[in-house]
Amino acid sequence: MLDLAIIGGGPAGTAAALEARRHGLRVAVWERDRFPRHKVCGEFISAEALPWLQQEIPQALARGSVVHHAEFVSENGFVRGFNLPHSARGLSRHLLDAALWRAAAQAGIDVREGVGIRGVRKLRGRGEENGWELESMGGSIKKAKTLIVACGRWWTLEGFPSPARQGKPAGARKWIGAKAHFAGLAPRGRVEMYLFRGGYCGLAPIEDGEYNVCCLIRRECIRDSGMKGVENLSAWLAQVSCHPALGARLRGAVQVSPVVTTAPVRLARRSPAQDGALLAGDASGFLDPFTGEGISMALHSGRLAGDAIAESLARGLDEERAVQGYRQKLGRAVERSYRIAALARTLIHAPVWAQNLFAAPLPWLGSWLLRETRWRAVSKYESS
Repeated sequence: MLDLAIIGGGPAGTAAALEARRHGLRVAVWERDRFPRHKVCGEFISAEALPWLQQEIPQALARGSVVHHAEFVSENGFVRGFNLPHSARGLSRHLLDAALWRAAAQAGIDVREGVGIRGVRKLRGRGEENGWELESMGGSIKKAKTLIVACGRWWTLEGFPSPARQGKPAGARKWIGAKAHFAGLAPRGRVEMYLFRGGYCGLAPIEDGEYNVCCLIRRECIRDSGMKGVENLSAWLAQVSCHPALGARLRGAVQVSPVVTTAPVRLARRSPAQDGALLAGDASGFLDPFTGEGISMALHSGRLAGDAIAESLARGLDEERAVQGYRQKLGRAVERSYRIAALARTLIHAPVWAQNLFAAPLPWLGSWLLRETRWRAVSKYESS
């Protein structure tokens, strides 16, 4: 029997595996996709995550673009920005996820690429060992003492439903996310955020001189524009956003990756545990991409979950105490991030004059938003 089974091999899943393995646990990770892969993501890594990535994947991290500055641009071209307190990085998920997967394999973790999990079953005594039973798509069965689910917010597992699929939250808006990589954009060493009614588009420099162009747009704005397919992202954005500055910035750039989309996107914090299993990354909640904290939060929550599992097994804690400890630590780390992000999200629905009013007090307001949406250290491992 494994000490820990992890479903999902993205940043949260691999971080959890590496942390648990560091404590000597026997770990396996299942990932239904194959690497490298593209994911809808801002591909911005805040400074808080860089020390750990430098330790685990230094060569991949070295290829990322250094980011010193953030900039907001309203529909009428009003531009305000601020310097980041510490340098961040732009690194594609295409490179990041594959590098973390290789690091997990080199650490002695049983990594199973291209193998999805069909369903899970809780083992509850009565002649059985306590723990979990996992059935892969191929029909093989594996047992583990503990389980971490880190396969995003829309997982489908028999016997273990995703909270995101259980009805629609009151007042939830339907969003669509889309991204692609572009070459030929003049480098600026900054993250650029273009705001418009009903959405926003972020440009982040990544490796090899390319830019990641990622947007989050309300479905009704797309419907009103009359646009359907999204093969050419810059042309699609020109119609949907009607943002002159964004159109000018993308003019002449060459799309070098296919467009990847995700929908619907519901921005919400969810439970960090379910039926005794720990949830990490987007499985425990999806934070607004404009905060630039998504990747960092996935890595930190994964490490926190792996650390919690290792501590519970080492100390012989019962399941309820282990879950409660993780719940409290994760809550302290992210609660303020979700509250502040929800407040700032109103900017997306605001008219141009209100967006300009928001941007006017930058840089101090931008620095405050950046500080208040960061992960807050809650565990001894975060000093390593």
